[in-house]
Amino acid sequence: MAVELSSRPAPESRSEAQAWLLHLTSGQATPADAEAFRVWLSSSEEHERAFVEARLLWDGLGAAAKSMRQSEAHGTRRRPIRVAHGGPRMNRRAFLGGLLTASAAAVCFLSLNPPGHLWPALGELTADYRTATGEQREVAVAPGVTVQMNTQTTINMRKTASGHVAMELVSGEAQILTDPQLIHPFTVFAGAGSVRVAAASQCNVRCTGPQVQVICLGGETSLECGDDHVALQVAHEVNYDAGGVGEAIAVDPQNAVAWRQRVLVFDNQPLAEVVDEINRYRPGKIVLMDKQLAARKVHARFMLNQLTDVAALIHDAYGAHVTSLPGGIVLLS
Repeated sequence: MAVELSSRPAPESRSEAQAWLLHLTSGQATPADAEAFRVWLSSSEEHERAFVEARLLWDGLGAAAKSMRQSEAHGTRRRPIRVAHGGPRMNRRAFLGGLLTASAAAVCFLSLNPPGHLWPALGELTADYRTATGEQREVAVAPGVTVQMNTQTTINMRKTASGHVAMELVSGEAQILTDPQLIHPFTVFAGAGSVRVAAASQCNVRCTGPQVQVICLGGETSLECGDDHVALQVAHEVNYDAGGVGEAIAVDPQNAVAWRQRVLVFDNQPLAEVVDEINRYRPGKIVLMDKQLAARKVHARFMLNQLTDVAALIHDAYGAHVTSLPGGIVLLS
């Protein structure tokens, strides 16, 4: 299949595609923005090609910066990453690959499967409750039930088999607090199981991947997953997934609620896990490009208002080289 360079999107379309990519990855996109993006993307094949091109440039930034660092290490002349005002510069192979993958299916794929979770999927944007990157909020989801939502959290309301109001934690992290007057335990569906929170109780549920983490912070919390039924003790944590329920372990409840005070606490965790967590709170993305650096164990405590400077803090603590790129991307090596 031959593709002519004349089929490259017009500069206006490329600029619009770059603007959409930056906005969608800013953590500030709204459901109205998502709908506007879908309309713009589906309005012409040129828009689809332009967005695929912009996305490929985004994906390629990491590899380009790594190459730049390797060139520096070998003392060769550095070749700058070029992001000109007139549009992105791409190598021919990446460009042709982008054209070949652009199709009507791209509208659905890019909307439902954001690359690298860089922006919320449409299902998240249309959820009953949602927090953007860095946002925290409190909602009363049912009489006697208050939910504290952490960053990048999505919740849908539903009912149990017996007809009681319940919620589904689609993704993210939430603390559920129930009043003493609550008549029936409140059910939280999350991942492969469900959590039941009795009256006058508090628990923390986190669902950022296949595994769900449940911490009982007070009162009575139990969970069901497959054939397993577990009653949690206060200040204990249990993880579960489709494979079953793990063992309960004692945890420091202060660390479990630290995010509500806008603090992140890390206790002897690999830097890779620390960066993954920080990426949930800040627009853009921090990328660790050194395996040894990623494996370094970290004891740290960050205020959320410090996260814009976190790369500089890692540089000071570990001597990491910091490369800042457009769109809030920071490479650490």
